[in-house]
Amino acid sequence: MKNISRRDFLKGAAASAAGLATAGILGACSSDTSVTKGSTAGEKETPGQTTPQATEASTTAAPSTSGTPGGVAAGGMSWMTPPEEVTEFEAEYETDVVICGHGYAGICSCRELAEQGVKTILIEKTQEDMYMAVGNEFGALNASILKERGVPYIDPVEFYQNFMLNSQNYANQELIMKFAQNSGETTDWYLSDLTKEDLDTMTTAYFPEAEGQLRQIGALKFWPSVCSFYGACNQTKIQGLNRQAAISHGAQVLFGTRAHYLIMNNGAVAGVVAKTETGYIKLNCKAAIMATGGFGSDPEMMEYFYQDLKGCFIEKNGDALSCMMDSDGQGIKMAYWAGGHLETWPVPGMNMKHYSPSASVQATMPQALWLDHNGKRFCNEFYGTIEHRGRPALFMNRDAFYVVFDSDFPEYRCHLVPQHGAWSPLNGNLESFQKELKDAYDKYKGTYVEEETEAAEGEAGGPGGPGGEDGPGHGGPMMAPAEYSVGETIEELADNLGLTGTVRDNFIAAVARYNEMCGAGVDSDFGRDSAVLFPVSRGPFYAVKTTPTIGSSMVTCGGLLTDGEQNVLDANMDPIPGLYASGNCCGRRFGNEYFTPIPGVSLAFAIVLGRECGKSVASFIKNA
Repeated sequence: MKNISRRDFLKGAAASAAGLATAGILGACSSDTSVTKGSTAGEKETPGQTTPQATEASTTAAPSTSGTPGGVAAGGMSWMTPPEEVTEFEAEYETDVVICGHGYAGICSCRELAEQGVKTILIEKTQEDMYMAVGNEFGALNASILKERGVPYIDPVEFYQNFMLNSQNYANQELIMKFAQNSGETTDWYLSDLTKEDLDTMTTAYFPEAEGQLRQIGALKFWPSVCSFYGACNQTKIQGLNRQAAISHGAQVLFGTRAHYLIMNNGAVAGVVAKTETGYIKLNCKAAIMATGGFGSDPEMMEYFYQDLKGCFIEKNGDALSCMMDSDGQGIKMAYWAGGHLETWPVPGMNMKHYSPSASVQATMPQALWLDHNGKRFCNEFYGTIEHRGRPALFMNRDAFYVVFDSDFPEYRCHLVPQHGAWSPLNGNLESFQKELKDAYDKYKGTYVEEETEAAEGEAGGPGGPGGEDGPGHGGPMMAPAEYSVGETIEELADNLGLTGTVRDNFIAAVARYNEMCGAGVDSDFGRDSAVLFPVSRGPFYAVKTTPTIGSSMVTCGGLLTDGEQNVLDANMDPIPGLYASGNCCGRRFGNEYFTPIPGVSLAFAIVLGRECGKSVASFIKNA
């Protein structure tokens, strides 16, 4: 490899100087290319070619506070400093495109490129025998298998308009429309190598539609159009079939290979340096796709991107930034070091910027009445999207949060819209909930008798059933069992909750006021849709008290700004030649927070837009 002068690198670093920050995780895979084993760096410097070197003036001072989320200064963030230049390589590859990451976006872009005859190498940091896909359910518009099963048609334009309404017009309009218009065809393509037996294992969450299931709440629309693979044919198998399809068309896949940094030549991608268990490799290329996932396992990146959320933390509640399953932001870092522009709008997390569903049972009870620590109603409980309806909790005292309902609630709870994390009455969930309420009432009356039976495998509550850790949703919305207070009257319920004085008076008055509006059919306080305006009027009455926390995410959903081709932008919002980002590296696919008009839209975006990214890169290569 060529030695790069400090002056040459600083020229590249200066290009990234206005508000750039990134996160991601890397995977390794190579396409059909020539490879020279054991090649080493030459001594001659090539003018204009730059690689990262650690210097006191590298990228640590690159972003200005005016261009970063929350006005956070870039100084002190260690991830903004690129690694030392590598000069010794155990192998060198020649290819057109390098894809960093074998997730949904990476493997779909790889297959598309290979099928178009573009030399492609995909690298994945995990060893092949350890690799597992994350998630098993994705939404789709008008896929053939969904049509065959009677799932209703979705107008792509209607989906697009609804999505832009949800995102407050922040989402990248080109990307959202590409998804809407290409979802059906790409889903057919992604599933094309599955056998009939494989497809027979697929289920569709929220379809057939349960009695009481809704498709719209207020202005917001939802669709039960999901491909759910929780059986013997899971997403790891499906990704493997797509990988084999890519390999059969000439792609190379290198597992156990972690992307390290990008080689830039006069502001354009010239290669990727990657690390294996035994050393470094150099992959010369014309384009690179960052598809390494989010940044949730890098605490510094979480601190950088989520200043808006941190500002709402209440220390005594235990609020903290955390992520259940995510990558370390490597792809975002690499693009940043190469001059990529970080997403400056607050970056969405999955179920992050509202109360934590894993800790707060009210996440699954929008049909109930919600009261704050003063016993007062504070929001529209059944705002359409789960991730948005709990937003008011960010800006309030969370010492207590009361969820109140009556004996008719099991019927009311069956009214839902299909979306990620929603409670469904099917597959034993309704029976399980009814039993919870009966047990709570028996305890209240002093007649409860503990049962010593265990739920069977596959049944509700069992390991492989709804709510079980090995079942659909891996714990799903049933994973936080509630503790119910019970009263024959609202006054007794307030007493059994331990309420006194003004709080007790407020609690009783709030229920009475809410019931008046239910009777009138108009929520004149918070505008709750009349279709889901359910009274709290028939005893016995129930309540759940929680102290919700915030800051916990499943994954992060952004980081890099791109154009409609998923070409990463620079400080001037111009595309960087040859540099692309897809999947959870790519910003502006949602708004301030993740949301699901179709359950599984995150994986759906990765599949469809991953392929679209492959099309964009193929065009770039062919026109280069």
